Amino acid sequence: MKLYKKVLIESIMSDESNVEVVMNVAAGVVMKIDEDNRKYILLIQRAADDHWPHHWEFPRGKCDKPIGENLNHCAVREIKEETGLDVEVLALIDKFEYLADAGKRKSICHNFLCRLKDPNQKIKLSKEHQDYQWIGEVGEAEMMVMPEQKKTIEKVLNSDRSIVSYPENDFTKNNQIEEYLQWLSQKIN
Repeated sequence: MKLYKKVLIESIMSDESNVEVVMNVAAGVVMKIDEDNRKYILLIQRAADDHWPHHWEFPRGKCDKPIGENLNHCAVREIKEETGLDVEVLALIDKFEYLADAGKRKSICHNFLCRLKDPNQKIKLSKEHQDYQWIGEVGEAEMMVMPEQKKTIEKVLNSDRSIVSYPENDFTKNNQIEEYLQWLSQKIN
């Protein structure tokens, strides 16, 4: 039964033939930094009676009040409505698309890095959400969020961690890998 549901959901979520409306969504990746310079991201959990019960996510919502609402304004508004927090939008991190409303709505979710205007603010969840958690490691989000959101969390929490390191060189930024491989082949020969 679980496999059937998974296949059904995947087929609905990948078929854009029924899309009637395309809508922007803005999400706030609310970050705070502690006294040890450690980063934390806010996740909120949907209420048990919500259409995605118990699902963890960034504060987010449709940019339809009014339709065509500025994305930064939408992110600030949704964060305030869902958490009671006043934030400042710093930058667009990334975006992803998904289908909702049984495939009738295509949403383009824009994830914005945000910081608290006052780090001492208290969270006041809306009735749409039942819990929140500040996470400081990607592993904490592993089983909590959708893959697209996990990628965003990785970008924010691991921004200062280099996955690949190159030796000191004069390589151009755009061709580092190719130039490095060429350099290596010259060293070997």
